[in-house]
Amino acid sequence: MFIKRKINKELCSWSLLDWANSAWPTVIITFIFSTYFVKNVAPNEIIGTSLWGYMLSISGLALAFLAPIIGIYSDIIKRRKVFLIISSCLTCLFAFLLWFADTNKNIILFILIIIGLGNIFFEISTVFYNALLKKVSDKNNIGKISGIAWSLGYIGGIVSLIICFLLFINPEKPVFGLDKEKFEHVRIIGPFIGLWFLIFSIPSFIFIKEKKIKIKRINLIANIKKTFLSIENTTLKFLISRMLYTDGLNTLFAFGGIYAATLYNMEFSEIILFGIALNISAGFGSVIFAFFDDKFGPRIIIKTCLISLISICSFILITNNKILFWILGIGIGLFIGGLQSTSRSCMARLSKINDQSKMFGIYGLSGKITAFLGPYFVALLTTTFNNQKAGFVSIIIFFILGYLIIKDLKLPN
Repeated sequence: MFIKRKINKELCSWSLLDWANSAWPTVIITFIFSTYFVKNVAPNEIIGTSLWGYMLSISGLALAFLAPIIGIYSDIIKRRKVFLIISSCLTCLFAFLLWFADTNKNIILFILIIIGLGNIFFEISTVFYNALLKKVSDKNNIGKISGIAWSLGYIGGIVSLIICFLLFINPEKPVFGLDKEKFEHVRIIGPFIGLWFLIFSIPSFIFIKEKKIKIKRINLIANIKKTFLSIENTTLKFLISRMLYTDGLNTLFAFGGIYAATLYNMEFSEIILFGIALNISAGFGSVIFAFFDDKFGPRIIIKTCLISLISICSFILITNNKILFWILGIGIGLFIGGLQSTSRSCMARLSKINDQSKMFGIYGLSGKITAFLGPYFVALLTTTFNNQKAGFVSIIIFFILGYLIIKDLKLPN
């Protein structure tokens, strides 16, 4: 009974971390702060979209360098949880600093640096979070656990959006006497998300256990070289495919709220409701596809999700109807949820138990080594054509390229 209870505590606290950390990409990167920056801080919407894209490109490049090195090092010294705690707390710190992100044009660079650094440490924290998946699951339920935890993350995103809407955005007089003219009702969301992330991360800091070992002297460069040379052909092709379709996903996340606000004239309150609807559908998608993942294997799930995303995004490109955009957006959420949770369980299946951090570091690398390309092309095409929809084309291209690589690949059942 003691062992069972201990395992359940680890599993529950690990899953709760998805609830905790999903608030950062949902509220800060996708729906609220990105929109606030483009519409209220930047000189105009075109410049704001471009600056946001370049900021994410630079943070993606930094992460591509850092994630595999830190992942390999943590596997060698067996300190995944320590790195998880440090990176999570640093993300919270940068979220708190967003209180100072007012509309003064002289601090645009400061705002971009704060969000860029916060995003880097958030992504690093997910490397160690993902690396612990195999510790709290087994080969028979890894897909279900990954999917259920991912759906819990979407629910966390929904709840955090609802709280932001009810306490800060919607009321004529927000709580704590916040001044709407100074956008304090938006700026307070940064500290709120930092507190949210910190509080719900604490159980994982306490209940997830790692054996303490004596740290030996290591040759980090030799280990990095050995790790990359040991990647099997199937794993390499999967990582390349994921690299491409994740570029599309990351770009969609980064600019989804911006497109909703600028192309369909959504206000903060409507963007939050749209975000809630999208997260609900994504949560359903991650749970539904999780069961199919364990039954049929990841390849058919990933292919289905990619084909669906290509089709839906193409329709969004040609429509100006807000109601249709809502419907298509909910459809996107469904397949994003399935694609993300299945990709994570597939990586865990392809990795040995003792190599989880280094492989998820490389997994993080595959999602970030070219992550600068999506935002860069959005920024470039938006500026070149003076049209935000022109940048949206790059998202579809990344999905197509990812599908072409994975469509005939044999992945583990």
